[in-house]
Amino acid sequence: MRKIFVSTACLKGDKSYNRVLNTYLEAGIKNIELTGVHPHLELNALKSLINTYKSKGIDFTFHNYFPPPKKPIVLNYLSKNDRDKKNSEEIISTAMKLAKDTNTSIYAYHPGYLREADMNEKGYFDFKGSSRISFEEGLKIYKSDFNDFYKKLNLDDNTFLGVENLFPNSDGTNDSFLCTFDEIKNFFNLPEINSTKLFLLIDLGHLAISSNLLKFDRMEFIEKCIKNFGDRIFEIHISNNDEFKDLHSRITKDSWQLEALKYFKDTGMLNGGTVFTYESRGLTIDQIVKDIDLINSKIN
Repeated sequence: MRKIFVSTACLKGDKSYNRVLNTYLEAGIKNIELTGVHPHLELNALKSLINTYKSKGIDFTFHNYFPPPKKPIVLNYLSKNDRDKKNSEEIISTAMKLAKDTNTSIYAYHPGYLREADMNEKGYFDFKGSSRISFEEGLKIYKSDFNDFYKKLNLDDNTFLGVENLFPNSDGTNDSFLCTFDEIKNFFNLPEINSTKLFLLIDLGHLAISSNLLKFDRMEFIEKCIKNFGDRIFEIHISNNDEFKDLHSRITKDSWQLEALKYFKDTGMLNGGTVFTYESRGLTIDQIVKDIDLINSKIN
C-alpha cells in the first residue's frame, strides 16, 4: 500500500509545530511532510521534537526550505554569489544531518534558479536584475561541484536526497532549472549525478505550469521520466493551480492529477515504492482528510 503524506503547509492558520502536528495526529494523519512554513527552531530542539512525534507513530519526510534557518535566505544551489551558495548548501546539509539523526529517509529540494534573487517581506523571493545563466551553465555548476558536496553529506543506505522539477514564470520567461524532460534527462545523465543515489520528486502542479507555458505534453513527460528514471522517482507532489502560477489550490475529483497517479504504481523501487504528498494550502483539517481519502482511492 503506497503512503500518502500531508505537507504541514496544507493546514490553514498558525504554523507552530505542535499545533499542526497535533491536529494531524488527532485526525489520524501519520505520514507528514515537514516544510519551510514553520518558525525557526534550534537543531537539537527540532531533533527532539521530531523524535517525540516519531515515537507516536508518525513518519516524516522533509522538503526544500527545511529546517527554516534563523535568518531567511534564498535557497539557490546555482547562485554565483558565494554567500548565497554557501547558505543554500548549509540548508541542504542541515536537512540531511537531521534526516540521519531522526531516521527520516527522504529530503528533496528545488534544484536551483538561473537568476539571482532576494527574500521579500512576505517570506518569498524576488528575482533581480536581468542577468540569467543558461541551463547549460547550470549543468556545469552541478558537474563541477555537486559530487564533492554529495560525498560530504555522508549519507547512509536509508537516507536519500532528491531534486524537484520546477516551472517558468507566469509570463513565459524562465528562471528555473529542470522544467522539461530533456533538462531532467541531461541532468541525470551527468556522470557526476548518475553515480549518486540522487532521486527525483515530480511535482504535478509544477508540471502543469511547465507543460502549459513551455508547450509540451505532460503525460508524455511522465511516461518518459518513468521509462528513463522510474527507479529514482521516490515522491510525487499533488496540488492544483491555474497552470500559470503555483497556487497550491485544493485538489478536485475531476483533476487530471488524480488520473496521472496510476502511472507511478511501479516506480521508486529503490526505496520501496514512490510516496505521494498532498501540498494544497489553506485547508481545514476536515478538508484535508476528505482529500486524502480521494487520493487514496486512486492509488490503493
